[in-house]
Amino acid sequence: MIHTRFYLEGRYSTKSGYSNLLLRIINNADWAAVSTHVKLKPTEWDGSCVINRPDAAHLNIIINKFKADIDIKLLNLSLEYDLESMRMSQVKNLLQGDKTPLKKCILFSDVLAQYLNNDLSAGTREIYNTVLTKVTLFSGKSTRMKDIDHEYVVAFNKFLAQTQGVNGRGIYLRSLRAICNYALHTGVIDKSPFAHFSIRTEPTKHRVIELSQLCNLLAHQVTPKQERYRDYFFLMFYLIGINATDLLNAKPDAIVNGRLEYVRAKTHKKYSIKVEPEAQVLLDKYRGKEHLVEALDHCKAVKSFLHMMNDSLRTIGDEVEVPAPATSLFEEPKMAKQFVPVIPDITTYYARHTWATIAHSLGVSIDVISQALGHSFGNRVTMIYVKPDQQKVDLANRLVIDTLLSTSL
Repeated sequence: MIHTRFYLEGRYSTKSGYSNLLLRIINNADWAAVSTHVKLKPTEWDGSCVINRPDAAHLNIIINKFKADIDIKLLNLSLEYDLESMRMSQVKNLLQGDKTPLKKCILFSDVLAQYLNNDLSAGTREIYNTVLTKVTLFSGKSTRMKDIDHEYVVAFNKFLAQTQGVNGRGIYLRSLRAICNYALHTGVIDKSPFAHFSIRTEPTKHRVIELSQLCNLLAHQVTPKQERYRDYFFLMFYLIGINATDLLNAKPDAIVNGRLEYVRAKTHKKYSIKVEPEAQVLLDKYRGKEHLVEALDHCKAVKSFLHMMNDSLRTIGDEVEVPAPATSLFEEPKMAKQFVPVIPDITTYYARHTWATIAHSLGVSIDVISQALGHSFGNRVTMIYVKPDQQKVDLANRLVIDTLLSTSL
């Protein structure tokens, strides 16, 4: 680490015995000296301050200010340049205004900005920007790529653990690892800080609705507001658990020959889903002006709509009577009303998970379910020669919908 220290130059003293007081800029065994323009005799310097002079107090103020100014300049330069990799003579020249091309210090935020120039989805960009926020909170805006080593990652993981669970931390750590790998491949750093660090994961909670619950949700008496959001949920279900962002952003011309054709925002894969009559009814009911459905005609952001949708779905339920807590041993038992939602923690993600679970319970093969959800399946080499059968996916979706509707009767 670079530091500064005063040094009285004894070799070049004048005939009167005075020597230059220098300020050394030191990094390990390498150093360079900057003159303070103060001359002292050896008896007037005790190694740290001026002594044995009438103006000693005044000179100490001057030289201490000089040192403080140099320290501040070094700190500011360290935010822009990789000072520790330079010769101290170069650092001295830099202090004196010589900005001959030198190795600049690359900030994490700069590398992230370059990485975001890639073709990334809006959701992915949001995650990376959140990582920048977390890094800034942890180590400041001027965090350098060279600062992010194994010890940094370990400490950053502990910092995240204060507010995030295992899988939440994993999202940020994998994003940070991707940025570090990009820096490694572009020559900004010479080794990955994740080489000996394992990112932990925990099994994801299954967001699955039992068929009986799904039937209850479909048949339950609801308000007009609840009906709108419930219809959107079942539209997603009828479209094989389509991602809400893809559905809400779809344009009116996305329906081609009775199929919903779109490119998924998250994976950039092409999808083609047959629009079954139950889905067409809801598409007609909620037809939009500039979009396939009207959600974004009334709500500017997808996230805002989904937040309202999830909240509304959780208000579908019944009030039931339960025993009220007794306030004394002699009090007569009383009953109190309590609201019980049909599906307490329902979100839009449940449509996708539930469709897959019901399809599997009906004997639909994992390969067909994987194809329906847009996942990779089978042997990668074999699939080069095998054309996926879309008709099997269509039949599977029809089977799932028929099972739901027949069970609801």
